[in-house]
Amino acid sequence: MKILFGRLGAGLSAGPCAFHPPSGLAGWKLAMHPGTGPYQWLIVPLSFVVFRPLQRPFVMLHRFGFFELDEGARSLTLRGATQKMQPRVFDLLVYLVRNAGRVVPKDELMDNLWPNLTVTEASLQRAVSLARAALAAGGLEHAIRSYVRHGYRFAIDEPSLGAAVPSFDASEPRRARALELARAKDWHGAAMVFERLDAEGQLCAADIEIWALAVECQGRPAAAIPVLTCALAAHVAEGKPELAARVAVTIAKLELERSAPAAASGWMARAEALLGDADDPRTSAYLLWMKARQVIFAGNAAEALDLAQQSHRAAVQCGDSGLIALTLVYMGFYNISLGHIEKGVDQQNHAAAIALSSNVDPVLGSLVYCNILWSCRTYPDWSRARQWSEGFDSWCAASYAVVPGTCDLHRAEILGAQRDLSGALVAIDQALPKLSEEESWSIGDGYRVRGDVRAMIGDLDGARKDYAAAYAAGWDAEPGSAVLLAETGKVEMALAALDSVLEGASWYHVQRRGLLLAHKARIAAMGGHRDIAANTLDELKMQSARWTQPAVHALINETRHLLASDTEATPFLMLARQLWTSAGIEYHAARVRLELARLLVEAGNSAAAQIEIAAAERIATRIGSRRLQKLAADLQPRLDSRLQPPGVTA
Repeated sequence: MKILFGRLGAGLSAGPCAFHPPSGLAGWKLAMHPGTGPYQWLIVPLSFVVFRPLQRPFVMLHRFGFFELDEGARSLTLRGATQKMQPRVFDLLVYLVRNAGRVVPKDELMDNLWPNLTVTEASLQRAVSLARAALAAGGLEHAIRSYVRHGYRFAIDEPSLGAAVPSFDASEPRRARALELARAKDWHGAAMVFERLDAEGQLCAADIEIWALAVECQGRPAAAIPVLTCALAAHVAEGKPELAARVAVTIAKLELERSAPAAASGWMARAEALLGDADDPRTSAYLLWMKARQVIFAGNAAEALDLAQQSHRAAVQCGDSGLIALTLVYMGFYNISLGHIEKGVDQQNHAAAIALSSNVDPVLGSLVYCNILWSCRTYPDWSRARQWSEGFDSWCAASYAVVPGTCDLHRAEILGAQRDLSGALVAIDQALPKLSEEESWSIGDGYRVRGDVRAMIGDLDGARKDYAAAYAAGWDAEPGSAVLLAETGKVEMALAALDSVLEGASWYHVQRRGLLLAHKARIAAMGGHRDIAANTLDELKMQSARWTQPAVHALINETRHLLASDTEATPFLMLARQLWTSAGIEYHAARVRLELARLLVEAGNSAAAQIEIAAAERIATRIGSRRLQKLAADLQPRLDSRLQPPGVTA
């Protein structure tokens, strides 16, 4: 099936208003912040405002369940019978299906379905209700799911055994039972039946591959390697070297993920030898995809992208929708690493829409989700991370007997960044033991995330231990470790740590460069290194189209606040507070509120300071940050002294 894809872009509305910025804000203007109402405005630097015209969408054909959604014909059919739909309801379904797996915010839906019109959420709710009614005829009324105060997500979350698994000969009753258990996601039961059949010598190569899938889906990827080795040997014995080559690539993937690159390289060489000169685009696509992963681990994003493009062409040639999605999502990942952000995000979203409406197995679907969330976390794009994290949780719950460590890791950082520090700590504590077996290469990131969560809660000693563990695991702990150093007066050590990490060339370092530079600028300004701060801001400005995340811009404005004169500092801090809030990063929004309260107290504006402190206290209580609660408590006496009438003492 050929698929063309395009995305409707939403332009940023900006215009003049009655606002006269101080001299330190030259080159800035006010822009309406999408989704915050007609009276919510942000101060936005002109160099960072991107105007994107609406693009005409390409035609796309979608199949899910017994439905076919044809954009070109503007029709929804159920088993060939046309279903009546209002035009706006049809457009809603198309938009949700195009963004399958992602929680699409309500504002985004209303902006795209009713452009240039003012409508209420009631109109959107009615359209969703009608779309669900149309899908109910095919038993898919629950495919459109609601997320309170956020938006809607289209997903069936029904992983299969995957098109990549060869056809299963289930003529023997026990083998039929094993397949039935696997399809029901009873991975433990399926694996036990397969193991008994193997002891009797009754398994063919296809059987053994499904057995390996059952083992991996129990949360035991390392235990799947010896089973896959048997599958490879069976394929060779059956005279199918190209299928044996695919198995060798899968083993290489598992070895790479458990930090055994030498073993992974050995299995890749075995795969190439088995494939030889055979013209098999499906195996070639899979092999080239894995080569790209090896290259990106070595830090060469450009070469990885080239290999991914080759793999994608091979996947399109063989028509395997799962491989098309897998290769496309990694193309997006490498484009983001190279700074081609919009293109990379579009490719990842398109890949997810293909994968989640196709016959993909649990592991492939997880690879697509996980790849997107790694990009969201490292870039960082917390709004997008929130949109995809719910989908990944649902997919993992539907796919695995034990939720993978990477799922817990993603959830921990997203929860920690946005709303629930105690929940984040639980998730990362669950992730670390799993990561040590499943994907030990990422265990260092697990320690880094736990260090960040502990620092926000207020357990600074625990945070330092975790940061040290991250470094000991061969990872880095930045920017959290550097921030902690700077806050204890060790600014030079903090800057040295950041400079060391900024020299890194891996995808992990490249995708985080904007965030690391923004932290470096702020820390330099905190320590009085004005030249370093200014030079770092200049570097960020030279790549302004690349670093558009609210979190990066919030840090930039905190830096400008520290560099500005007393009379011009407050607007920068107010903008930083607004940017952290728009990004959904509640901890940092509250932290900046407390700093703003301190400035307001010193300026004699006690009423405004009280509002900021009260808001910060509410956030601190809601997310579970003892550290913020203490900072607010320490600030309150200074405010109380300002509020006391003259001549009155406590």
